[in-house]
Amino acid sequence: MTTPLTLVVANKNYSSWSARPWLLMTELGIGFKERMLKFDSEDWAKNIATLSPSRLVPVLWEGGPEKGLPTFDTLAIIERLHELFPDKGVWPGDARARARARSLAADFHAGYRALRGAMPMNLRGSYPGKGMSAEVAQDIERLSAHWVRTRRDFGTTGRFLFGDYCAADAYFAPVASRFVTYGVALDGETRSYQQALLGTASFAAWRRAALQETEIVAADEPYAPPR
Repeated sequence: MTTPLTLVVANKNYSSWSARPWLLMTELGIGFKERMLKFDSEDWAKNIATLSPSRLVPVLWEGGPEKGLPTFDTLAIIERLHELFPDKGVWPGDARARARARSLAADFHAGYRALRGAMPMNLRGSYPGKGMSAEVAQDIERLSAHWVRTRRDFGTTGRFLFGDYCAADAYFAPVASRFVTYGVALDGETRSYQQALLGTASFAAWRRAALQETEIVAADEPYAPPR
């Protein structure tokens, strides 16, 4: 792969969808240039239409923004990376494991609305107890069961869902961070997996950058005190 890649992302404190391909590419050593486009900014208003066909982030550009090939939507970007870098381990090599990994990513991509809505990613925030409801608890229970079952079925050779880090792990790293922000206590296999996700070099780099941001996005701060 010789065509340069640019990944358009938004605020690292808030944008969980941006985080997923960024974490995956960073962790697997796939080179790219980052184009930050912060929410509610003049830069966003001026450039989102040309940088993103969907007017959403993330977007992966092959050959440079505005003149190359854009792939938009997180799951589509991951599939494109699998095509471009078949030897990087974007998805597990085993066909059965790969089917499970894709199922988990697609399931989260389309579901878990209670969890995602009540506990938005916020790496700078700390709101223990906020956002919990019966619906959120059900989402957490279902997700935890997926993690435990998948680790036992496919992940016995390493710290991640399928042993080695792959796209499914990148999908769940922002969720692992949510559980810290909102004080959701995990134990056993789920806590071990959470710690593995939060302990990667890629997540540490993303988090450092997030903590340096100062912008406030009100829509992602439902529990912040009035300013």
